[in-house]
Parts: sequence; C-alpha cells; structure tokens
Amino acid sequence: MAVPPPRERDHSGYLSTDTISAVSSALGGAIAVVRLSGPEAGRIAAEAHAPGDLLENPRTVCRCVLRDELGQVLDDAVAIGFRAPASYTGEDLVEFHIHGSAVIAENLLETLLRLGARQALPGEFSFRAVRNGKLSLDQAEAVGDLLNATNASATRVALEKLGGAQGRWVAEFGRELRSLAAFGEVGIDFSDQDVEEVRLPGLKERLKPLLGRVCELEGSYDRGRRIQGGVGVAILGRPNAGKSSLFNALLGEERSIVTEIAGTTRDVVRERVTLRDEAGRTVTFRLEDTAGLRIAEDKAEALGVKRSEEAARDADLVLWVVDATAELTLPPEWTALGLDHDRMICVLNKADLVSPVEANEWVDLLEGGGGKRVHLVSSVTGAGVSDLARVMANRGMSWVSRREGEVVLTRASHLQSVKEARGHLERAAQASELDLFAADVRQALASLSPLVGDTVPDDILGQIFSEFCIGK
Repeated sequence: MAVPPPRERDHSGYLSTDTISAVSSALGGAIAVVRLSGPEAGRIAAEAHAPGDLLENPRTVCRCVLRDELGQVLDDAVAIGFRAPASYTGEDLVEFHIHGSAVIAENLLETLLRLGARQALPGEFSFRAVRNGKLSLDQAEAVGDLLNATNASATRVALEKLGGAQGRWVAEFGRELRSLAAFGEVGIDFSDQDVEEVRLPGLKERLKPLLGRVCELEGSYDRGRRIQGGVGVAILGRPNAGKSSLFNALLGEERSIVTEIAGTTRDVVRERVTLRDEAGRTVTFRLEDTAGLRIAEDKAEALGVKRSEEAARDADLVLWVVDATAELTLPPEWTALGLDHDRMICVLNKADLVSPVEANEWVDLLEGGGGKRVHLVSSVTGAGVSDLARVMANRGMSWVSRREGEVVLTRASHLQSVKEARGHLERAAQASELDLFAADVRQALASLSPLVGDTVPDDILGQIFSEFCIGK
C-alpha cells in the first residue's frame, strides 16, 4: 500500500481540526488503548485494516488484524468505533484495544500518524470534548484530577466533580443570583410604587444567605487543596537529628541523602506519600525534608536554614525531630519560630540507641516543654514509624474531611473566581441604590462563569489542558 501524500493540516494547536491519535493507557499491562479522533478517523482506521464499516456500526466490538501501510502485521486486536456526535470527543472516534506491549503501541501509533493523523497534544481529547459540548470545563478538569488522585478522598471529589456536582452548584447559585438581579432591575422600573419584593432592604435580606454560601465555598479551598494535593508536612529539627532518615522511612525508599555529617541536607527535599489512619482511610501528605536548624557556617547553609523556617511556617503539620543521643535540653528553636504546638508532632528519633530511662527523661522534658505527646522511633530499624504514620493520618483527616456531597474548591483559578464573586456581593450588600445593587450582582455572576467554562479565553484553555497527560 502506497503512503498517501502529505495533507494540508490546520496546525493551530488545540484549536485545530486535525485527526489526532495517541496512546491513552499505561503500557506494560495486558491491554493498551490507542485513540484516533477527528474527521478522518474512519478512513485512517480502514487503511490500518480495521473494518471499513466500523463507524457505520458504532459501539460494536470488532476483532481485526491491524497492518501498516506495507502490509506488515501490527497486532491481532479489537477496534470500536464511535460516530459523531455520540463519542467522548463529539467527533468520529476509534479505539484500538491492543496487546499491552510498548513496541506494538508505538508501531500502531506511528502507522496512524503516517496515514494522516497527528500526535495529540496533552489533554487534547478532553479539550475537544469541551469544545464540542460533551463535557463542561469543570468536568474535564475533573478528569485530570481523577488521574492524579492519590487517595480515596481525592478520588471521590474528582468523581463527584466529573458527575457535574460543582457545575450544578454553580448553576443553581447562578439562577438565584439572576433572580435577585432581575428583581433589582424590576425595582428600578417600579421605584415609584411601594412593592416590598423589589425594594432594596428586602433584596439585601435575600442576598445574605447567598453571600454566606459563597463565603463557605471560598473557605472550602484549603480542604480541597489538601485533599487533592496533600497535607503539607515540614520535618524540622537540629542537624543530624535524623530528619532525612525519618523522611526516607515514611516514604519507604531512600529519597534523601543520609550521612553522619551534620548539615548534609542544604535545601528542602519534597515528596508525596499516602498513609492510612486507624479506620483505614487514606490521607496524602506533601513531606518536606529540611535543613537542620542552627547558626549557619556559610551562605549556602544560611539559605537552607531560612527555607526550613519558611517551610515550618507554611506547613499544615510539623514533625519536630529530636536526637535521643544528644544533650538533654529543649530545642531553643521552638520558641524562636513561634510554632503553634497544636500542629506539631514531636518525634524522639534514635530511641533504639538510648536506655528506657534516658528515653523517659526525654519524654518528660519534651512533653513538659509543650511538645504534646512524644513518639519514639528509630528511622534505621523502623521501630515506631508505622505508629507515627497512623498518628499523622489521624491528624490529617481533620484537614481533609468533608460532608457527604459537599462541593469543595481544588483549583486556585476557581478560588480566584469565587473571591471576585464574593467581593461583588459584598458591595451589593452595601449598595445605596437599586441599580448599583443589580449591577454588582450581575458582576458576581460573571465572575463565577469560569467555574463552568462559560467565558474562558482560548489561551487559558490551552494552558489548562497542557497539564493533562497525552491521550486524555
């Protein structure tokens, strides 16, 4: 079979109408999926020896022997066709379910590209689903959240968002705001008549619960961020206390460099880990291994200490690590940093290297100094690390728990929209005239529109979808 001549294509990135293709699943398992979407999907699939009537019999599983343009067998596979607009992207779409070999997937994708498809950009399938009205923007973003979810709570939030929970909340809230704005505008026309429903004081009373709801949504962001991205944990302590060893023990791998030389860690090292609480619920943490706190000996170490102090102030939870073999004295940095002890867990590390009497002396000192309960661990032997992990997860659940079905914000861009809406509603609550009240309510509506993708510029859309993996 001869290779077709090059075709003129629209190369305008996400706004193109090219037929696109990509591997849409992880490789190395039993099955892999390669997607093909666009106006030429049927032709390209047929030229790869899929059934020619694949799109005429949509949603029908067809076994086929796929071949390249020279007739070489690529795989004994399964193909499924989806006719526009009844597909994920709203376009003609073909899925090839092949054996999970990376070589087979690569050979098939290269064949589809030679036959006229273009390599899909990150998230381009989901972008087209939004463009063609198959998904709202918040649902498409939920696809990305779902793929990146590292715990059960994040998965539930993403699934609810994908199911349209956030869109429905915003839509219902929008209807109430539009009704309020309409009453305000009607009140302008009937200002010479004493109609209670359209007078400014009555409209402001109706506004109060709406303002409360938008403030509650804004306040949900911290929980949503922690659910999706993890609870921030800074591991602090003096040099050589075993912070990096504890960091590695919690991760279950050698991530940070550990030596006997004090001050080995000069910068903040970050990693995520998902832990289980006593009830088996999972919480994701963003661990930060920091430089030891002491008077720095050079500029590089001074910068590392400064970053450690910043990490301590920004963290949701601080693991303060104390060396059980060091001199028995309270860490002076506790007072210097002004840390809230309610968000601190005190860890006595190297507990295996001291006697029970010496360990108890440390516990009495640290608990008396406000460090709350002290947890004895050995990062080297692993003793006490599992118990510490459960304590962290129990504490973390207080920052990520939410009511059943509660809508929470997980993206900074959505938070900004809600903040702007709150500002407009607060001005409406202080408005001295009906026309100002109605205008501010309308502005609040406009601010919320990006949450459902009503008015998002193309360049912002491209930026959002560029964060997706290719094939989604």
